[in-house]
Amino acid sequence: MEVKRFDLKTDLQKLEDYLRNQYLENKNMTSWLPERLHDLIFRMDTQYTDEGNLKSSDYIFIWEDNNEIVGCILPDGDAIYMSVKKGYEDLYKSIVKYAEEYCRPLFKKEDDGSIDFLVIANDSLEYRRKYLEQNGYIRQKEEDYDNYVYPQEVDVKVDLPEGFKLVYGDEYTDEENKWSACNLGFHPDLENPNYKNGMNAYNTRKNSPMYKDSFECMIIDENAQEKNDVCSYCFVYVDKESKTAFIEPVSTREKYRHRGIGTAMMHGVMLRCKELGIEKCYVNSYDWRRKFYNASGFITEDTIGYYHKKI
Repeated sequence: MEVKRFDLKTDLQKLEDYLRNQYLENKNMTSWLPERLHDLIFRMDTQYTDEGNLKSSDYIFIWEDNNEIVGCILPDGDAIYMSVKKGYEDLYKSIVKYAEEYCRPLFKKEDDGSIDFLVIANDSLEYRRKYLEQNGYIRQKEEDYDNYVYPQEVDVKVDLPEGFKLVYGDEYTDEENKWSACNLGFHPDLENPNYKNGMNAYNTRKNSPMYKDSFECMIIDENAQEKNDVCSYCFVYVDKESKTAFIEPVSTREKYRHRGIGTAMMHGVMLRCKELGIEKCYVNSYDWRRKFYNASGFITEDTIGYYHKKI
């Protein structure tokens, strides 16, 4: 068994294939989709470094058995996820211990020099919960959810109030409006006409080999008085080989919420995925967002626990 640090130039295709094969074997999100790996490397890592933090992809580690990937550490900011190939479940213990030693730099040190080490684990993989709890990890109350929809089986339509319109990325060229709408949805306190945000994460995402098959979906306010007329925005990573799509990020600006606009956008995503032959769409959620996705037609597949340990 060999452990090595991920190298973008030499290991991306191999790790992408591993995650894709894990999905095709298990048909669920207990391992990351390759689309999520691309979002981490080509979008989130830029956002992290812009904020003065380390790149998560520099702390991806791969376990190989006879030159075949059988497990890996997949950090996302100050949270660690592990993927383990079926039949290698006993490897999980070693991977957790390895992460505790080598992924520490991703975490902020407390005044006493300790860190709040965070491991994420799907509830459907019960052996992980048992191991973490037996080794001093405490699960926080809040949890995440993996949600899916089969676009080929849905019968949805885009219902919008008068004056609003569904558009896809190739139909709307003002990229600053797209990205700022997403940021304003997550940070409504920044809603003001002078707000400007960096475009680095938006632009580096275009370096992903999956970008050409992926798409943006949004709702615009045709009667908006301000420059930014984008009400709701999402990006959809498409992997044609597995016929899956991962929707990330999703955001609706605060002043446009509770009007059916976000639901209409998600239906627009389903319709486009249906056209593209996508068999399964995923979106990750937490707290009240799960209710929103469920109301839009998504089904919750799995719950995800956050396990903390002071080390």
